[in-house]
Amino acid sequence: MDSVEHLSPYMFRYKSTIFATREGLTLEDIHGFQHLEVRPTDICLCTFPKSGTMWMQEILVQIVNAAYPNQVEDVSNRMRVPWLEGMSFNNVFRESHDPRMFRTHVFPDLLPKDVKAKKIKVVYVMRNPKDVLVSLYHFTQSWIQLESVKTFGDIFWDFLEDNAPGGSWFDHVLHFHREKDQMDIHFIKYEDMLMDLRGEVVKLCAFLGKDLTDEAIDHVVEMSTFKNMKTNPKANYKDLLEADKYRKPTMRKGEAGDWKNYFTVAQNEHFDKVFKERMGEFPLSFTWDLQQ
Repeated sequence: MDSVEHLSPYMFRYKSTIFATREGLTLEDIHGFQHLEVRPTDICLCTFPKSGTMWMQEILVQIVNAAYPNQVEDVSNRMRVPWLEGMSFNNVFRESHDPRMFRTHVFPDLLPKDVKAKKIKVVYVMRNPKDVLVSLYHFTQSWIQLESVKTFGDIFWDFLEDNAPGGSWFDHVLHFHREKDQMDIHFIKYEDMLMDLRGEVVKLCAFLGKDLTDEAIDHVVEMSTFKNMKTNPKANYKDLLEADKYRKPTMRKGEAGDWKNYFTVAQNEHFDKVFKERMGEFPLSFTWDLQQ
């Protein structure tokens, strides 16, 4: 059996995934992920941390609300799209209406086996790793279950050495893409949503088999804008901030290219070198700046 690697009092690695240490989460719980009974109608949202999870949660919730208006629930997105790694996941997920949705940061090897066996819909959101790195830096300053990184340089090297929260961004993207023929998976780029949110929502609806009217799609897009999400307590985790789970709001800028405000020239050159070495001939492109 694979062993647990304790990286710090705040994080441990099991297989490829790095988890935040939290009271009650056991190896047995993690093994239990793989035996979760899913239904063919379930939807799985997979992301590396800080790649647009909250944004896609809102989009999925709005699409399902439009497709099943009689099932709209007055609860937060965290409850509508529960976190697989969360301690309350099983109870919340079992009580959800079809189509049920859940989100996760784990690598494919820890996903429920039924995700492949039943070919459930998987939405995978990718974001350019330089902005992911910057967002992780700010996240460590906010979430109380992670140790605050002292400097940006610290998280920079942790990220390149696969020791940042979540594990290896490079392997996460590569492993999910490698599974594309075994899973019913839709890849979507964070930056594409910034450039043409409506177009990406239309593609997502087609993938999910949700035939929405133009008016319904317009509503999904409007509700899923950064401006509206920032003021919507169901979407922005305001309840966790008020419960002192976060030190500051989790939604910052919702932009692409913010890494330019943090990377030194030397860091950028080194990152590009590592990226080229590790991603090789990866067929999907990344957008580093919307002005490029």
